[in-house]
Amino acid sequence: MPSPTPWERSFVLSAAATLVLAGAVLLSLTAPPAAGAKGRGAAGVFIESTTFTMSRTDEKRRSTVGCPGGKTVIPLGGGMVSTPPPGEDGEGVYPHSFERLGAQGGWHVTPVFYDPSPQSATPRAVTLQVFCGPKTITSFPVRRTVYVQPGEEKESSVTCPGERRLFGGGFQRTNFVTRGGNYVTSSRATSEKTWTVTGSAFGGFGGEMTAIAYCRAAGKPIVDEVSAAASVASGEYGAATAPACPGNRVLVGGGFSTFPSASSLFADGYVDPAGNWVAGIYNAFGPAATVIAHGYCHSPSFPRAKKGQPNEHHSVVAPEILQRAEKASISERVLNNGCYPSPARLAAGIRSRHPAADGDRPGPGRCQSGRQGLCPARWRLL
Repeated sequence: MPSPTPWERSFVLSAAATLVLAGAVLLSLTAPPAAGAKGRGAAGVFIESTTFTMSRTDEKRRSTVGCPGGKTVIPLGGGMVSTPPPGEDGEGVYPHSFERLGAQGGWHVTPVFYDPSPQSATPRAVTLQVFCGPKTITSFPVRRTVYVQPGEEKESSVTCPGERRLFGGGFQRTNFVTRGGNYVTSSRATSEKTWTVTGSAFGGFGGEMTAIAYCRAAGKPIVDEVSAAASVASGEYGAATAPACPGNRVLVGGGFSTFPSASSLFADGYVDPAGNWVAGIYNAFGPAATVIAHGYCHSPSFPRAKKGQPNEHHSVVAPEILQRAEKASISERVLNNGCYPSPARLAAGIRSRHPAADGDRPGPGRCQSGRQGLCPARWRLL
């Protein structure tokens, strides 16, 4: 098991109290919450959830769950769990991304149905959670992307700039399917300002991996950490449950780490019925592994947002047609052993995956953003 950093040692807290988010949607592996259930809990924090089914080999599904309440509520963190958990051969659902949606007010996961024995697939119920809380001063993302090759172990760390501290974190862009690809092996805070993601890849191709840190202006650390570890034998699923946040502190997110670092596929991270953070893995590559669940606890007092406060780090959402093109180009890169094909071949691949009707192509006076006159006539998808 890896040695904790001084920052981690100072924030690993023993269970001092049981945190129950009153009326919140809390779930277990055997009993996911009903979709859409919600209620106010400690410090105005509550959990919203949604559940859907996945059953097709290598099926991917961009999935989100949002916070109700309009402009007075924001997403803090989130999670995902599938039922039943991964089976003996690893068949199950695993996240390709694990991230907060600031502008859209929710939590995003793109899960994949990994299935080494497709002739006997067992459908999974997949539940997404989002931790919702009162609107606070701006918390913005900082990202860093690396490329992970098969058999390689890579780290991506991102640090909050200036007088800003870490509120939470996540990851994006991993791509593994049954025949290979890259996968995360840890996603957690490694200091009061830094979020670190590690990953590896198997099979014949690798892919991109992005670390995300969510940062907020603060003169001292924003969150404390609670953690716990569990051993997982090779070829088995196992999970660790972090202790409850101490006193009246509130759970606002979580992460995980594994050792040996390339041994396992991250299966789920979520809040259980006792209000504790759980992280689960499938030990796909052995030997015996350790999974550590890292839960992040916040003061019950959230700094109020100032009226009219600008978000200097606001991210512009790309038009849907460009998002589809980006996903298709990444798929073409995967099929070409990690390298982009020639422009003509890439264009043909994108068109074959997402044929664009004339009405989908932005032109003069008609933009995906809905704004008039901003799209030159020469702007076409390809």
